[in-house]
Amino acid sequence: MNDDQKIVLLKKYMDRTLTDQEEADFFSWYHDVRAEEFHHLLQQTSDGGKPLVYEAASPAFLAQLNDRLTALDNEQQGARIRKISRFWWAAAAILVLAAGTWMVMKHPAAKQDMAVNKPVQDIAPGRNGAILTLADGNQITLDSIGNGQISNQNGSRVILQNGSLHYEASGAAIASINTVRTPVSRQFRLVLPDGSAVWLNAASTLKYPTAFTGHDRTVEISGEAYFEVAQDPEKPFRVKINNKATIEVLGTHFNINAYTDESSIRATLLAGSIKVNAAGGAVVLKPGQQAAIRETIQLRNIVNTGQVIAWKDGIFNFDAMGVEEVMRQLARWYDIEVVYEKNVPDIRFYGEIGRNLSLSQVLEGLKMSGVNFRIEGKRLIVLPS
Repeated sequence: MNDDQKIVLLKKYMDRTLTDQEEADFFSWYHDVRAEEFHHLLQQTSDGGKPLVYEAASPAFLAQLNDRLTALDNEQQGARIRKISRFWWAAAAILVLAAGTWMVMKHPAAKQDMAVNKPVQDIAPGRNGAILTLADGNQITLDSIGNGQISNQNGSRVILQNGSLHYEASGAAIASINTVRTPVSRQFRLVLPDGSAVWLNAASTLKYPTAFTGHDRTVEISGEAYFEVAQDPEKPFRVKINNKATIEVLGTHFNINAYTDESSIRATLLAGSIKVNAAGGAVVLKPGQQAAIRETIQLRNIVNTGQVIAWKDGIFNFDAMGVEEVMRQLARWYDIEVVYEKNVPDIRFYGEIGRNLSLSQVLEGLKMSGVNFRIEGKRLIVLPS
């Protein structure tokens, strides 16, 4: 297939006019295309003489493109493939500079010819891991032990399986209290005794019973966590947040961001229904809504839910974020201190990038917006713009 034919297919994809055969040809090419070739063809694809490179480089377009490719792979292979596992960004990311912003295009990383040159000083990304505190006070570092049963507390078995903690409490009559804490630069997943799954972001803590023996299922959270709650109408699920709010739910998917250095506690609903209770009142959320809790509860109807849970899927999503919010995320994931040499640059970022990259690789993308940095040991110094 020559370049003219590829451009025609790319334009028809944007116009949604591909035939079945053309779609197969297009994704067959896109599956293995080099990043620079894709970008070059985007620059040549136009609508009335206007290049479509910036439209096509938008996160929404690229997410749609990769979602469709993943769906086709699933149909061909008969198995679910996690998009984030397939499309790592490190080497083949395309950085598009436009109007003082940067974007990172989601793209296959099979080719290594666009790797970012690292400076001498660098900091590795965070990884999977946590510290489990048992009811007797003993602590177990979960990222330093192998698979298998690690505890049995009053009939509740605690099992580590492939980096995820699982509780089996069918024979438990008495509940003990356990705590899982993720230090900075760690994240972790665990399955509670009722089958509910919880993902913990860096610098977060979850406190919970080893068996849900009472009339409800209550856990406590600080930091950030994503919940997929198992349904049990007889035992409502409750999440206490920093002693400032409580979420009530039967069965649903939602995210809680309760870092103390953020301006508010944010509860975002992905599916189902939850009730948020705080000193400022109460509100019931529908999917796609967010409750921001300060002195009162502010209901937000327009929320980028993909951005909210991007961390769970191994992605930084910096769409429309200011410098300080981005730096707080980097500080938690790379275990660094962020220092502003003078003013905080008045710049917003747009785009996504993988959390598996080193700090210097992420900074290379951020620098394209005009923000400069200096790394001194574990300190990231933001320079004046």
